[in-house]
Amino acid sequence: MTDHQPPSGTLLPAPPPRGLIRRFRRDQDGATAVEFAMLVTPFLALLLAILETALMFWTSQILEDAVTQASRPVLTGQALTAYPAANGASANTTAFRNAVCAQASALVDCAKVTIDVRSYASFSGAKDGSSGSNPVSGGTLNTNGFGYTQTGPGQIVVVRAVLEYSLMFTPWSTALANIGPGKRALVASTTFKNEPFVGPAP
Repeated sequence: MTDHQPPSGTLLPAPPPRGLIRRFRRDQDGATAVEFAMLVTPFLALLLAILETALMFWTSQILEDAVTQASRPVLTGQALTAYPAANGASANTTAFRNAVCAQASALVDCAKVTIDVRSYASFSGAKDGSSGSNPVSGGTLNTNGFGYTQTGPGQIVVVRAVLEYSLMFTPWSTALANIGPGKRALVASTTFKNEPFVGPAP
């Protein structure tokens, strides 16, 4: 078997230096950038989801506190003077909504708040009545029939405030939306028995 020799005068390419091959194997320039590109999208999605959820719960807590504070005059009977029946249901509804918003921060958009004040003879009746008038049903917001109703001494009162809350990071917040894309209804409520104040029955 004969060896094949290149023709006389033919130049063979020089083999690459061994050091160059070793450097090529060890070279990791750009690896960090590639790894960062792979991780940055899920990291940002998680970060924005945490921020969105925290902000939503914070707003909900602020609305809960505002409803509790604004409901104190109803509990004590002072609401008979603050929201007299002579003003009409529409005016009292607006006035009570403004009282709720006055206790809340700028996170609560008062223009998107709907309030409901109702009285019942018993706690079981309040439970059934609230369930039957749930403002969030079938993925839509329905506040028909909501408003301010005068209450009397010793009655069970349910006060609710519904905020149509706009989610900030909608691509990452689809799981939080419950009344359409990018929107969630935040419902704050408080239930109590009015004090036996002296006043006309509603």
